[in-house]
Amino acid sequence: MKKALKMYFLPYISPGHMIPLTEMARLFANQGQQVTIITTTGNAALLEKYTTPTLSLHLIPLPTKEAGLRDGLENFISVDDLETAGKLYYALSLLKPVIEEFIMLSTPDCIISDMFYPWTADLAVKIAVPLVIFHGTCNFSLCMKDVMRGPEAPHLKVKSDHEVFEVSGLADPVFMTRAQLPDYIRTPNGYTQLMELWREAEKNSYGVVVNNFYELDPSYTEHYSKVMGHKVWNIGPAAQILNRDVGDKIERVHKAVVGGSECFTWLDTKEPDSVLYVCFGSAVRFPDEQLHEIASALGSSTVSFIWVILGKDSDPDPDSNPEWLPLGFDEMLKKSGRGMIIRGWAPQMLILDHPSVGAFMTHCGWNSTMEGINAGVAMVTWPLYAEQFYNEKLITQVLKIGVEVGVEEWNLWVNVGKKVVKSDKIEAAIRAMMGEEGVEMKRKAKELSVKAKAAVEDGGSSHRNLMALIEDLQRIRDDKLVN
Repeated sequence: MKKALKMYFLPYISPGHMIPLTEMARLFANQGQQVTIITTTGNAALLEKYTTPTLSLHLIPLPTKEAGLRDGLENFISVDDLETAGKLYYALSLLKPVIEEFIMLSTPDCIISDMFYPWTADLAVKIAVPLVIFHGTCNFSLCMKDVMRGPEAPHLKVKSDHEVFEVSGLADPVFMTRAQLPDYIRTPNGYTQLMELWREAEKNSYGVVVNNFYELDPSYTEHYSKVMGHKVWNIGPAAQILNRDVGDKIERVHKAVVGGSECFTWLDTKEPDSVLYVCFGSAVRFPDEQLHEIASALGSSTVSFIWVILGKDSDPDPDSNPEWLPLGFDEMLKKSGRGMIIRGWAPQMLILDHPSVGAFMTHCGWNSTMEGINAGVAMVTWPLYAEQFYNEKLITQVLKIGVEVGVEEWNLWVNVGKKVVKSDKIEAAIRAMMGEEGVEMKRKAKELSVKAKAAVEDGGSSHRNLMALIEDLQRIRDDKLVN
């Protein structure tokens, strides 16, 4: 047996990035590699339970005072305005020399870094170790980002933001509008320059890992490696391998505000495939007007539902009745037992896995999308920011396992809900998914679930990729020792 690799993982301090990269780190540790996760002191509580003889944490104090942040604010889940986000990003930048010094003094065999740390590319060259970059999305969306670059990009050929265009150069016909593209693509800005830094770092890296499985979007894995010229390893869905019992699913990084028995008791009273699960991720803070429209649509649809509300919209008091709830909504829930509102972190994997859940209304963040696919649940898509509109097109136009609510415009995460989606559109999408139109989508989603689960088993595509990457990194280390 070869000597274990000494691997340093550097996750970004946001749930959508930290959760999947931490799970990937655990995959390598489970294979006997010596893994260290580098993070800030304030994030230690989220990760300490995962430490083992092969997985340790290296904690670095975040200079919150120097950045003008309150003590304890060390994760983007606690940020809901651009000014605070800028301060947290600045605080992270102050850690660069500290992290570099630690890595240079205790040289690892490789670095696996989130894409948001492009400076790790230069560091890896300096200490002559391979850098593998983690992308918190799928190959399809990475290909979409690439197609939207350069003077021949398809969105440059339309006359208005709302004119539909076909995305050229892909294996499937994909259609969208310019308004659904990120602002930094429509109008170059400072973030566009950051994107170029990330692309340059990727070009200089050994390759890329994604929380994906080959059978999900094989044409785009091939496009990413052969057309774009990058090595890529699909080693997901990582959560499927690591969170196999109820306890793991309830307390996946964050502790859920409701227990598994409470969810199961309610879900067990429902028919198979009859419940709509509604959750928009950890960072979305809808205005009251949009919450009202969602509640109205759920109330009118007659569909059973679980609705998760996070952030400032949540309330620890289950008997409170927010002003944005339609008149009589709370009373309707109590009398009919048709819906459950969870105000706070929910055991999402556990809920999606339940046979009563037939669809998932989602913001199309990649972690949520992958959890829905893994559970075999079709989706009602409501993209908001980041690469979520790309993910929506994969779900609805390529995989054909989703119905679009009809969101027309991309927004910064702090501005979501500025253009309110009305209840009639929301209700129409719900009825389409939970009715005859959704039957074939649900069938396809269940087929993908079987493939996802097979991918992570011994001999499956993701398991083979994991082992191949370990072997590659060991070979590079051993060749360096010989030379």
